[in-house]
Amino acid sequence: MVVAPTLGILRIFFWLGKRFDVTLLFQSIAMLTAMILLLYTVIKYKPIVPFNPLIRQDSNTSSISSLDDDVLSVGQHIEYKWYQRSFWAWDHFLDYVNCLLVYITIISILYILFHQHSEFIEALGFLSLGIESTLPVPQILTNFKHRNTDGFSWLILASWFLGDGFKAFYFFYTQSPLQFVICAIVQLCFDTVVVVQFIIFSSPTLKKSLGIREHYEPIA
Repeated sequence: MVVAPTLGILRIFFWLGKRFDVTLLFQSIAMLTAMILLLYTVIKYKPIVPFNPLIRQDSNTSSISSLDDDVLSVGQHIEYKWYQRSFWAWDHFLDYVNCLLVYITIISILYILFHQHSEFIEALGFLSLGIESTLPVPQILTNFKHRNTDGFSWLILASWFLGDGFKAFYFFYTQSPLQFVICAIVQLCFDTVVVVQFIIFSSPTLKKSLGIREHYEPIA
């Protein structure tokens, strides 16, 4: 959920520097507004679970020297999990707003300093739309890892494919900036991969003929 708001903000600054079709600006604003409202709803109804990160152990306190490395590695792993949960996993909506305000401030300062350089403006577009084009990748990796598409419906897949197809047509028709065209083409390619995965993994006959076995995570 952290990706969509940041992409919308970047695209708005991209429009300020290049002034392409205003419809795409409204789409970015609408997407940003929808994601903030969705974030507010999630935070409002999310149960607050207290989290107390474990304190990293000092290897010098261990009486068995052979366990020092293991203790250290466990401590590092715990710190990493704590860091993951800390960022963009807060319990109050205001924390997310403050984070986005800091992000907007940083982008604004960079825009004021470099807005006269076309390379900077183009980089904003490639960064925003380049990341957006890779949004289907986590779903592709999940499908490939588990060798199935359970829980992923044809309706969602059809909405992805038709939506990205319409975007590609619109970008070509309105002669949108190159970043939009590349984004649409890449997304359609990823959508095609998901379609192929859905066809193969949903058919026991195809899976058997291709020697594909489902992969399940072991229960810890």
